[in-house]
Amino acid sequence: MYIDTISVSNECQEILSAPSDANFILKEQDVQAINDLRTRIPFPSIHLKNLRILDRNRNIIYDFGYDDIDSDYFSRIVEEIDTSSPHDSLQYIHTYRSSDKIIIGRKIYSSSQLNEHIGYILIYLDETFFSNKLFSNVAFGEESNIMLVRNDGYIISSQDRSLLGKLLDNALLKQIRSNQSSLAKTVYTEYKNEQVVLISAYNEAFDNYLITYFPYHYITDETTKINQKLVLLAFVLITLCICLTLIVYTSIMQPIHQMVEKCNNISYDRLNTAINDPSPDELGFLSRTIDQMLYRIHISNMKQAQNEEQKRSLELSILQYQINTHFLFNTLNSLRVVAQMNSVPILEQGISSLSFLLQQTLVKKQEIIPLSQEIENLNHYFTIQGIRYAGMFDVKYKLENSSLSYEIPRFALQPLAENAIIHGTANANMPITIFIESHFSDNNSLKIVIRDNGCGFNSNETKQTSKKCGSGIGVENVDQRIKLHYGTSYGLSVESHMGEGTICTLTLPRILYEEEQ
Repeated sequence: MYIDTISVSNECQEILSAPSDANFILKEQDVQAINDLRTRIPFPSIHLKNLRILDRNRNIIYDFGYDDIDSDYFSRIVEEIDTSSPHDSLQYIHTYRSSDKIIIGRKIYSSSQLNEHIGYILIYLDETFFSNKLFSNVAFGEESNIMLVRNDGYIISSQDRSLLGKLLDNALLKQIRSNQSSLAKTVYTEYKNEQVVLISAYNEAFDNYLITYFPYHYITDETTKINQKLVLLAFVLITLCICLTLIVYTSIMQPIHQMVEKCNNISYDRLNTAINDPSPDELGFLSRTIDQMLYRIHISNMKQAQNEEQKRSLELSILQYQINTHFLFNTLNSLRVVAQMNSVPILEQGISSLSFLLQQTLVKKQEIIPLSQEIENLNHYFTIQGIRYAGMFDVKYKLENSSLSYEIPRFALQPLAENAIIHGTANANMPITIFIESHFSDNNSLKIVIRDNGCGFNSNETKQTSKKCGSGIGVENVDQRIKLHYGTSYGLSVESHMGEGTICTLTLPRILYEEEQ
């Protein structure tokens, strides 16, 4: 992150993209710009020992460190960066001040011309930054080691600090080069005349390996110690279990056998009997628990008998209700035929609509229906109210065809239509128009609007009078039902003004209706 940000920063790109020669000198404002950039990027300064930026000709144009290596050594470092490109180079160095550092080097390319090489960036880090991050609190015995190794076998960081900057043993290098995956690979091999376990993981970004090896006997010795402890623990547990079994059998099992014998004498018809053991020990507690269980079973049997009686009573009531409903529909159909025979179309339509609404209410029990069916219910309701209010209102629809297939709670629109008729025609001198509309909103919800151009009402006064006369209960019920079904983000909003009419807006989720099986 640190080297990435500096490499692509505008300050660095502008400085390195300018023409440079052997006498190139960085301007003071450019130095300040890089210093500001370096301090803005979060990085533990205790580990960052130096930052160098080179132009394309390998001239050092920025350097803020206090420790370094000789020029020949530095040239080899830069050549290694060229060799490792496009990967970042990770190299170990031992500086003038006898300190161990790791250099992360990268070739910098122009952000506008991706193939144009414009310079280099090198970050000097304290080697302990790597060892503390990778090797702290990790140990597999005295003869084990954890290392960070380049693909060419060059050791960058190691728990064994005597190996820093050296080449890895060829035998181990051949083993780890067979793994080019970021997943850890475990092999058993021989190293320094001893069988060892070798674990390696490849880092493609830096083209290096994280390696650990430890003697095979480290596993076997620990396993042997664990097995010995397990055998001793098993012996102690077996002896303890035998002792406890004898104690339990002597002090508990014999009294329990006596209790079981008494329980066998209790029949289904004698559940109200009890063992009545008043002893304060565990056996007495168990006896009293059994007495309570028998009492509860006895009470449960009595309640079950009562429930069966209530069940038979409810079944008779349901059969009677079905007979009454059947009689009601037959009577309404007979009245509809009489109205048809006597050429009273208004009465025929009213009876037909009433029969349809009663069937929807008493027979069909679906709570959720499609909008098309709810509109059909609303049409029949308007037919009945048209007889009562004698042309005091007219209804117009503006519905999106695609919205008719989406679900809505049953009878969600009827209270709103009733509200429009009652309040709209309360003091009206001429017929009002009720508009029924549906559309989809921008937030992916379904909007159903019932509005009228009637007298309107004062919302605050309506809330006060609704508690006395019961008005508004159906409207509030609609809002609560929608929130219970779909959540508080959906529901009903009502807006009304005296003399301007009322607008009721239902907000529902876009859920296609699926018929219940």
